[in-house]
Amino acid sequence: MIEPLVLVSIPDTINRSILSKILMIRNRYQVALGIELYISNFQKTVKKILSLKRILNKHEIPLAFYLNELKEDDLNELISLNNIKPEYIAIQGLASGNSQDYISLCEATANILSGIGRQDTELVIKNSIYPNTGILSLDLLRISREAKCGVMVDTEALLHSINMIRKWSRLNKAAPSNKKERECYERYGFFVREGKILCPLRSLKDLTLEAQLSQMKAERYHISGSNTAITDRSIIEQSEIKDAPFHRYLVSRVMSMKPKSITVKSCTQKGIHNLDIAFRSAKTLFEHLNKKQIQEVIE
Repeated sequence: MIEPLVLVSIPDTINRSILSKILMIRNRYQVALGIELYISNFQKTVKKILSLKRILNKHEIPLAFYLNELKEDDLNELISLNNIKPEYIAIQGLASGNSQDYISLCEATANILSGIGRQDTELVIKNSIYPNTGILSLDLLRISREAKCGVMVDTEALLHSINMIRKWSRLNKAAPSNKKERECYERYGFFVREGKILCPLRSLKDLTLEAQLSQMKAERYHISGSNTAITDRSIIEQSEIKDAPFHRYLVSRVMSMKPKSITVKSCTQKGIHNLDIAFRSAKTLFEHLNKKQIQEVIE
């Protein structure tokens, strides 16, 4: 059996076409392929969850949730739904504006999460892109410790954040200039000024994907085939994972963390999912994992 658990991010609910694709891929690769439900409108989606769960249970398809906005009432309601038992619920932090806001909102994010009644549900906070809190390892891990929840790494968001911090810091050649900026830097390894995440130039040499993954030691991951962060373009659409050097490297780095799960996704900034790309990415990911496990047996 291929490990880790692979999930496909889908919007709101599934239809027969999506279900048939999940079953086809599962049968072909003999894997437990699951879905991660992307919830952008909780009150609209919550009405569909119980019927969706019954369909998934019938076919033994694992289910997880991702809430793109942290709202305490929505999270509590989702956890309290009867007989759902998701693999996990992933969320991202609150949005910020400046160094003072960033510290207080990291703390507010942790306070909200720590007050959630878990009922044995695994709750994980996912790194995001500024202005959301939880950008790099130090701030994400601090929120995780204070909230007593797990960590999920979105590799595209992480690569984008690293790239933009490097770009802005080199252009500004900035150092913390006041008490709040210094406090933010001492806590998180960066500070916020005029809507930009900055750090002293001397810190950039240690700001790498490898270092961040090693520090976070996350058990759950979001990946896509996009290299927009590498090519210094805006994140427009998450592209397909292919049998290409960058994608082999990305999967290899994530697998070195011994993850519990990897979610493949493809959606635009407007939240529109391209499920054809996501399912093709899942197939390619299974090919990568198959090759890796065969190589481990040979060695």
